[in-house]
Amino acid sequence: MSETVRWLLRWAVVVAAATVLAGCSGDDEDDAPCPAAKVLGEPSELTRFRDGPGRDPTDVLFEARMMRVIGDCAYDSDGGEIEVELEVVMEVVRGPALTDGKVNYRYFVAVAEWPPQGGEEPAIHSREAFPVETRVPSGRRGLRYQDLLEITIPRPDDRNVQNYVLYLGFELTKEELFHNRDKFGY
Repeated sequence: MSETVRWLLRWAVVVAAATVLAGCSGDDEDDAPCPAAKVLGEPSELTRFRDGPGRDPTDVLFEARMMRVIGDCAYDSDGGEIEVELEVVMEVVRGPALTDGKVNYRYFVAVAEWPPQGGEEPAIHSREAFPVETRVPSGRRGLRYQDLLEITIPRPDDRNVQNYVLYLGFELTKEELFHNRDKFGY
């Protein structure tokens, strides 16, 4: 399989992860919508290198990708808080430089609200980082890591739930961000 095909398949997974949360329910409506959950493009992947100047494939400690984001929500259609249960699934792949198997990184969830009339920037209500500390067992190439979160979105009145969006991504250093931009051509 060519590198281009692999890259396109990887992006198809990221696009699939950016779908609207499924299975939401409002207290007053059976099929009420939930806020969308979107994985941002640039921070959707993380390549962590070992300390030092080397940046070739032998210097990679691990690579991580956001694979899937799904959830469920509940709220009263007359207003009030939106309770979101979110499942974030990430894949971690061991690099040649990972000797002890320890993998540590952080990802974020930002809650934004788009103005109903559109055209403006969204208001960011909150942004929280979540640490991940895991281990790739020796003899394994990688693992899938699942995080379950409960997020409360304040909603002072009966604002449209679909104006809210949850944005997710890895917390990247400046160098990791530039690596992604070079890798994906942003």
